[in-house]
Amino acid sequence: MTEADFSVRREPPLSAKVTDRLRQMLVTQVFNPGDRLVEEDLARRLAVSRTPVREALFRLEQAGLVEQRGGGFHVPLLSLRDVQDIFKIRRLLEPQAVADIAAMATSDDLRALQGARDRLLAATTVEEATNANIAFRALWIARIPNRRLQELLMRFDDQVVLVRRATLVEPVARAAARAGVQALVAAFEARDATAARRVMEGFIDAALAWFERAVTQSEDDCILLGARP
Repeated sequence: MTEADFSVRREPPLSAKVTDRLRQMLVTQVFNPGDRLVEEDLARRLAVSRTPVREALFRLEQAGLVEQRGGGFHVPLLSLRDVQDIFKIRRLLEPQAVADIAAMATSDDLRALQGARDRLLAATTVEEATNANIAFRALWIARIPNRRLQELLMRFDDQVVLVRRATLVEPVARAAARAGVQALVAAFEARDATAARRVMEGFIDAALAWFERAVTQSEDDCILLGARP
């Protein structure tokens, strides 16, 4: 037997578990934009001490999911300019990413992407459609052959999820998203990198246009990103 045979799989640190749980709560809109995140309340809700909560909040601040102001952590209010900047970065990087996938997709990749597309087409509610869109995005990002490009796009993934939840409320926006996913999978199936690039450019431009329609602005021009009615 090797030393590896006696190794014990260690559980991830508690702070990492708390970070994952809080990230999920943020992107699923358990909290409203602008809400203060009180360590004691979060610790009580998650049945942990304040220390892993504090560590998790610092990690989420680095990821752009929370911000510090007024002596505490808050759910951020993103301005329209913030969102436009994120989309500008996506417009530069994501078309190349999907072109690379189209050029190198394996049969297993295609089957996974086709299955994700079919789950999206079968969605009947806003929540199902949103979750299916998010899952499809995670699936193709995981297949980007350039790992540095993949890691760079993943840094913006939580913000993209929040924007997507804000835009897919409208039936026409959901229909446009379905059409975009179908066209992208068709480009992957055809191994057509040029078509994949073109589809993603149009997809991103349409998503930004829908977001700009859907946003709710406050007096100081801050977006209540994904705010619940």
